This record gives sequence, C-alpha cells and structure tokens, in this order.
Amino acid sequence: MIFVYTLEDDYLMASAALPGAEMPPNALWIDLLNPTHEEDLHVESWMKASIPTRDDMHEIEESSRFYAENGAQYLTAPILHSTGEKNHGIAPISFILTGQRLVTVRYTEPKSFSLYIARATKPGNGLITSKCSGVSIMLGIIEAVTDRLADILEDVAGQIDVNSHAIFRRSENDKPMTTKNFRDSLNQIGIQGAFLSKVRESIAGVSRLLVYMTAFTAQEPYKKDTRGWIKSLERDTQSLSTYVDFLSNKVTFLLDTVVGLISIEQNAIIKIFSVAAVAFMPPTLVASIYGMNFRFMPELNETWGYPMAIGLMIASAVIPLLIFRKKGWL
Repeated sequence: MIFVYTLEDDYLMASAALPGAEMPPNALWIDLLNPTHEEDLHVESWMKASIPTRDDMHEIEESSRFYAENGAQYLTAPILHSTGEKNHGIAPISFILTGQRLVTVRYTEPKSFSLYIARATKPGNGLITSKCSGVSIMLGIIEAVTDRLADILEDVAGQIDVNSHAIFRRSENDKPMTTKNFRDSLNQIGIQGAFLSKVRESIAGVSRLLVYMTAFTAQEPYKKDTRGWIKSLERDTQSLSTYVDFLSNKVTFLLDTVVGLISIEQNAIIKIFSVAAVAFMPPTLVASIYGMNFRFMPELNETWGYPMAIGLMIASAVIPLLIFRKKGWL
C-alpha cells in the first residue's frame, strides 16, 4: 500500500495512492507499507530515487544501511513491533530523504508509527507546522519510537520486579518453591532477557541512525533547531541504552539466583538420601551378621536373642542420627 501524507496548515492529510495516480504537489511523506514491486516502481517514478528491496533492508553492513545516492539520503534502522499478544519482533524500516520529502519503506506495523500518524493527522497537534519538512517528519517518528521503547521498558521493569518479589520476598507462611515454580521463573526470566536483547538491538540501530543524521545535517540548509532535536534524541537513546543494561544485569542476577536456589534444593534432597543411607547401614550390617547362619551362634538359641538383635539394629540407626544432629549436619 502507498499512503501519501500532504501538508495542510498544521496537520497531515492522509490518503491512499491509486495505481497510476500522480503525486500530489504538496505531498510531504510517502509511506510504503508492504509494497509490491509495482508500487516500488510507481514511487520511484515519483521521487526519481530507487526504493530498497526487503532483502536490501536486512543488510547489516553500515554502508548498506546509511548512504547517499543521487542526492537522496538512505537510512535504515531495526524497529520493534508487535507480532501478537505480548509478543514482539524486530524488523528494519528504511527512511529516504529526498529534497523536502520523506519516503518510508516498511513491512511491519510498529505501534510507534500508528501513534505518530494518529497525532500528526489531527489539527493543532503541535508537531506539524507550515514549514515542516521530511526531516521533521522523520525525527518525529524517531521520537515516537524512543517514547514507545521507554514505555515497553517500564513494563519489563515491572515484570522483573514481580519475579524478584516471588523469589526473594517469600514470607514464612508461603509454601516452598516447587519444581514447577522454579521452571516457571526460569522461563519468564529467560523470555525477559531475550526481549531485552531485541530492545537493545533496536536502540543501537536508532542510535547509529542519529549519528549518521548528525553528520549530514551539520551542513546547510538544515536549521540549528533540527540539529538540537537530533542531539536530544541521541541523549534519549543513550539513557535508554543505559537502562537496558541495568535491566539486563538484573535479569542475569535473577537467573543466577534461581539456578543457585535449584542447586540448594537438589543438595538438600541428596543430603536426605545420604543421611537415610548412612542411618540404614548399621542395621543392615547387624541383620547381615545374624543372617549368616553359622553353626555356632549361641544367642540364636537364647530367648533374648531376637529382641537383642532388634534393639541393636534400632540403636545403630538412632545413634548416628543423634550424632549428626549434634554436629548440625541435620
């Protein structure tokens, strides 16, 4: 789909481009969502600039993501997007700046784009002015992306705190954690760690994009306000990156803690079996002696022989347990 956003005083007017239609003269932003090859060619005829393919957008080399061609600036960054309920993926989105216009190429629908579009198409939004350009639109989208990442990180931090509370702040009345509890905790913490790696990748991509923008906006005709906006976004991404590192350290700590608790529980179980084995060894020895059936065993013919053997087995089991308890091994 080709969506064209035209500048109308202090907001953007959205419309879908029909096949073969001419580009509106006041078009400021052209958004390609899941474009076909024909739609790519259509926009190329409008902008006189090539549109990167999906394979081109997945290239990870710096020179493939940030470059200039025929007077147009090409920038690509991985952006987080939802793939289902509480599930997130990451996919590249390309920004093409040619003249005063912006072209975006995307094959996903990040919520940050939806939020920006909903706000920018509303009159009196405070984002769009009569002197708005493609760079302003792009920076507004990047700002929406960073705001969305900040909201997501707040949710992740809350989930990590819940897991931390379940592990460390159990009261005496709570039941001990079972194998299922440990398995669930490991699964949840692992999911959060994997998700934070996606967030870190997205933040790193946006940060690299801003560094490239700083380089080519240092020249005219870009205004000082634009360069200041970019610096502000760079500070935001840096603070988000630092916060992601902090949360990642917490996740690593929780993983180590759960693994340590599992080891303690396993050691306790092995300890019980070890004590039981030691406790039953002396009675087994006594029973084995009197099960040898030697011809000359005088106590076998005595009436007190059987009670003596039973008492000897009980004493040989109880005495080691008492010794273990006194030494604090139980």
